[in-house]
Amino acid sequence: MVKRILILSDTHGAFEITKAIIDKFGPFEMILHCGDYLYHGPRNPIPADYDPISLSTLFKDMGDRLVGVKGNCDSEIDLTLIGKDRLPDSRVVHINGLDIYMYHGHRKESFPFERGLVISGHTHLRRLVREGSLLLLNPGSPSLPKDASPGSFGTIDFKKREISVFNLTGARSEGETF
Repeated sequence: MVKRILILSDTHGAFEITKAIIDKFGPFEMILHCGDYLYHGPRNPIPADYDPISLSTLFKDMGDRLVGVKGNCDSEIDLTLIGKDRLPDSRVVHINGLDIYMYHGHRKESFPFERGLVISGHTHLRRLVREGSLLLLNPGSPSLPKDASPGSFGTIDFKKREISVFNLTGARSEGETF
């Protein structure tokens, strides 16, 4: 049984921040990533700790524990370096009875179910809201936040049955039970 999952999006090559989240707030049995793994993109500044080679090695070493979708800044070579050269634009995963739909967020999507968790990224703005029987989560970006936060990430804690969003200091900004 999976106990805790880290939810990331829009890491954009920021190795030290990503590694610090894993080391400081783990352990995590799995990471769900909503795309934009390595490249910062033409509209974003280069992250302060930009090291896409080290981040690609970290992600590749996770093997099947890293489950993700392709983002709008992900090239074929980026995905090959992380060992995920055939990532879909969207996907459904079922973990411990929780239905999860993942997509990057740069295109409008129709959700395949009316109950469960929908995770997206792209905006670099953290958000966790309930709409009927759906929880909608955007973990924000740990490397290039577009709000006043120092960066953010999400977690799923199956023991507590909680989905949360944290900033990089560890302060919980939002949470919902499922």
